[in-house]
Amino acid sequence: MADAPEKTPSGVLPAGLSDLMPAESARAAAAITSIMGSFTALGYAAVKPPMVEFEDTLLADGPGSVLAQDTFRVMDPQSSRMMAIRADMTAQIARIASTRMAHHPRPLRLAYAGDVLRVRPDPLNPERQLTQVGAELIGANTILHDAELALSALIALQRAGVENLSLDLGAPRMLAAILNADDDPLIIHGMAAAVAAKDQILIRKNGGAAADILCRLLDLPMKITPDCIALARAIMADLPDDAAAMLGGLLDMAAKINSATDGISITIDPLESRGFDYHHGVGFAIFSRGIKGELGRGGRYATAFNNGEESTGVTLYLERVLRALQPIAPVKVLYIPHDNNGADDAGFRAWITQSADGHQCCLGRPDLADDTARHQDALDMGATHILINGVHQALTR
Repeated sequence: MADAPEKTPSGVLPAGLSDLMPAESARAAAAITSIMGSFTALGYAAVKPPMVEFEDTLLADGPGSVLAQDTFRVMDPQSSRMMAIRADMTAQIARIASTRMAHHPRPLRLAYAGDVLRVRPDPLNPERQLTQVGAELIGANTILHDAELALSALIALQRAGVENLSLDLGAPRMLAAILNADDDPLIIHGMAAAVAAKDQILIRKNGGAAADILCRLLDLPMKITPDCIALARAIMADLPDDAAAMLGGLLDMAAKINSATDGISITIDPLESRGFDYHHGVGFAIFSRGIKGELGRGGRYATAFNNGEESTGVTLYLERVLRALQPIAPVKVLYIPHDNNGADDAGFRAWITQSADGHQCCLGRPDLADDTARHQDALDMGATHILINGVHQALTR
């Protein structure tokens, strides 16, 4: 007889899922509020799609299909159709824009915040439930749109308190534009791996006529400087037309962002394509010095709706953003004695009044007989001040 499965100990969560305790939850809520407030101020209207959608809609070609292998599926008991729990929110924004908001003028600016669930965690983050905050420009197809979207994300992060930001620009389809489309797919795949590893020996060995130009692109200084721009302009003259346009777009976007911001380091890596599986124009990643992994990622893509409507978007990963933020400063917490100096129901009234005045309050226990007990109760509840005869008095341990 097979052994019965062991009972899961009480309170144990599945791998990659965790609880946010009060301090972390407050930090996350404050960051989301700040970032979404910035997106709203910059012209992006907030939308909130559901956690679950029908599988064939959520995983349609484009952004949704990329994470199909990382998506949980469930059966809808009402329709008997398969549904998917979102692993990313970009496809949902595209669906909203092409259906319920199809009549709105383009480009359509939308922002969102919400949790996603993935079968497999990110290599840099063991969590499988993640919080995404992002913005999309639906119906956008110019470098100006790409620059606006990237700027919006950078500004939102700065206003939330993230420092030492940098922006890395790439063109995920540049390698394909340089290589001959008729080449053996295995050769193209091998070249993509060599370029990703920046292995110039392998590139010169197997790259054929494209080897020299690929190595020149890899040798470009990454930080945008006059020398980098001059070298890039020289390389453009030797590129196929499509690839030259992509590199020119990167330089134009870098110039526009550089002229509009202070303190943002901008780099270009024209052949970078990792993580940009559905992007076909500019791709960009946002970093903060000292924080491992991207704080956000975005770029141009075609949706699965409205005949492949061109759009550009950015997703910020809240868990990494929080690592880049300073801890929340201690706040004043006011303890309200339940009897409020002996008057019936006065504690409730003071609790309501003080909180309405903007104070963070906690209401004391009703069974405390003296000031010493109330003082200890206030400390146990994390209060910093106590209300005595209408006056806020600081608590001491």
